[in-house]
Amino acid sequence: MVRTGARAATAATLASIFTSAGLFGQECEFDANSAASTASEAIQRLTEAPTAADSTTIFEEAWAALGSDLDSDNPVVPLLGAQIQIGLGNFPAAVEFLDRYDATAAPECMMHGQAQRYNAWVRLYNQGVTAYGASDYETALDAFVLANDFNPDLRTYSNAALLQSQLGDNAGAIETYQAALAADIPDADTESLRGIVRGLGEMLAAEGRADEALQTYRDYLAGNPDDVVIQIQYAGVLADEGQAEESAAIYAETLERADLTYQQWLEVGVGFYNAQNFPDAATAFANAREGNAYSKEAMENYVNASIQSGRPGPVIALADTLTQWYPYDALAHQLKFQALGRAEMNEQAMEAMGVEQELPLSVTFAQMAPAANGRYIVQLAFTNRTASGTLQMAFEFVDGGGQVVTEHTQAFGADSGSFTFEIQSDVPLAGFRYGTIGG
Repeated sequence: MVRTGARAATAATLASIFTSAGLFGQECEFDANSAASTASEAIQRLTEAPTAADSTTIFEEAWAALGSDLDSDNPVVPLLGAQIQIGLGNFPAAVEFLDRYDATAAPECMMHGQAQRYNAWVRLYNQGVTAYGASDYETALDAFVLANDFNPDLRTYSNAALLQSQLGDNAGAIETYQAALAADIPDADTESLRGIVRGLGEMLAAEGRADEALQTYRDYLAGNPDDVVIQIQYAGVLADEGQAEESAAIYAETLERADLTYQQWLEVGVGFYNAQNFPDAATAFANAREGNAYSKEAMENYVNASIQSGRPGPVIALADTLTQWYPYDALAHQLKFQALGRAEMNEQAMEAMGVEQELPLSVTFAQMAPAANGRYIVQLAFTNRTASGTLQMAFEFVDGGGQVVTEHTQAFGADSGSFTFEIQSDVPLAGFRYGTIGG
């Protein structure tokens, strides 16, 4: 589906270019060029190409037609050359053609080069995602890096940096994060920019470059003073560097905020937790639960931070609720065991451990994530222990008041290891729970 859509988009873009290129009297004008016209006529047949092999044949024909005049000063030649090379997957050559086009085209024609840069970026981004899904990390990294040569974008910068870090190249990851900020991308997505700043700051701090991490955070906060997530990151590095008074002031001011969403409180709590400030982390997660009492992540984090801060007693009941709502979740059972153990309820703790060890499967990941237009994506991963055959698991989805809004029963193989499904709801969903498996 993605590949077919890309072919159609290429043909449509080409038609648009020649319509506005002066062949029909529009503002952006190119001089006539017979080689380019022949190549363009070939490319128009892309909409009739049923397979990828057919598309390749058409692009090769177009390239052969254009080859007779590749050295032309007419900017339409490098523009078409770039489009053809993108279609053939020769992205470095396409970059050279687009650079040549940008150097020769009139200002009113720049949009066409930009359109082809975006076209290449989409293809490379999709290639990177596909390669990553196949655990081909080197290929994924190459795709994301090359994508930024066409169209600098924080998403591909971030993906490249994360892969570099995953592959052990922390220095390269830092350079990629820095390049993302230096690109100064206009209208950059707020969440993406925060992710770049956060990733760079964390990487610099981990590499012993705390001064640079602090400066990165300061530069960002100068233009985004209300970003509590980065403020907490900044305070954590300050604390590590012995600047406890300034760090404590940021923590105290943040905890006094009354305008944060539960998602922001979750982020703040994670920042506190990573700084090993467990009492304030527990407070932040408690605030998140006030905004959404049925968030699985908020419940888990509140219990965990409370245990780590030496206050296990008050969260034993919530830990038990987690094991009831998510009966196969390894983390839920671990938190219940830890809460009971830290509260010196050793006999009950051992009973809880025994229950977990007898489960037919162990869920290692369960999440509901919002998507567009009232859709929610549910993902679950598990390790099978003793189950067999085809299993069924019933899910309930609740609103902000805890009322069940919709239900879903998922069938899956005992040895499949994971499953994903989508839920549609006209009412915003606050959380979910699942029941015990059936055959």
